Amino acid sequence: MVNLTVTFLGTSSAAPTRDRSLPAIAIQREGEVILLDCGEGAQRQFLAQGLGLNKDMTVLVTHLHGDHVTGLLGLLQTMSLAQRTKPLTVVAPAALSKWLKVTSELLNVGLTFKINFITSRPGVLAKTKSFRIRAARADHSVEAYSYMVEEHERPGVFYPKKAKALGIPEGKLWSRLQGGRTASFAGKVFRPTDVTGQRRHGRKIGYSGDTRPSPRLARFFLRSDLLIFDSTFKGADWAKAVERKHSTCVEAAKLARSAKVRKLVLTHFSARYSDVSSLVSEARRVFRRTVAASDGARVEVPYPPS
Repeated sequence: MVNLTVTFLGTSSAAPTRDRSLPAIAIQREGEVILLDCGEGAQRQFLAQGLGLNKDMTVLVTHLHGDHVTGLLGLLQTMSLAQRTKPLTVVAPAALSKWLKVTSELLNVGLTFKINFITSRPGVLAKTKSFRIRAARADHSVEAYSYMVEEHERPGVFYPKKAKALGIPEGKLWSRLQGGRTASFAGKVFRPTDVTGQRRHGRKIGYSGDTRPSPRLARFFLRSDLLIFDSTFKGADWAKAVERKHSTCVEAAKLARSAKVRKLVLTHFSARYSDVSSLVSEARRVFRRTVAASDGARVEVPYPPS
């Protein structure tokens, strides 16, 4: 089993609090990191959680509000100070490319690595070693996107009896076939499908960014293994959520239920709530498998049932 870990680096909304930094979330799998937003202070949290500065990395920025992007330049600069050489991919609305260029020049930030910039739009945006990344338009006060991070399909269940019947000796050849690679023995080439069942879906992590809920987003996040959703306000503050183009904890739970997700994580809490336990309680009355994110918390995403 390959671990898929989500680490919450910042879980507040527009302003940080004593306990919560600005939005940033790291997804880790086998040395690869997908960073969801990069609010101010993200690099300190990044280092505190031992994420490393020279790993394969893709940064997904949902929109250009300061609480979601102002930590990015500092993180890139620190990576350069650490002599990072691996290219880094940034997926974001088009204007972020200009912002990075202008601020880098003004502050004389010389990067030691290449940035591959991908402009956000609905659809499949990138494929990495471990993931496929899709986007959908979010409903916020500026151009904004929600993201789906999908692990690549994995080989089907391995059947030792089939391997033995074909005369394939146990050991390295079995491991190759289990890993989805062909194997050669006694002048014959064996394919993984010769000894395994149908390929299995990978795990899916959805991230709303700042948004109002909608049936379209529920379809986009359908059957996510983990859904991380905007929960800026409690249910009683629904009018504020509508006005500011955010979601309440109850709306997040309703969307999770509609999307048939396995687990919901509430995040992006307004600084007005020093204790978010009441938001979790409200959400759980609608969708039981709900938890609240907190800075430094880690969530392991298990494989879906076969």
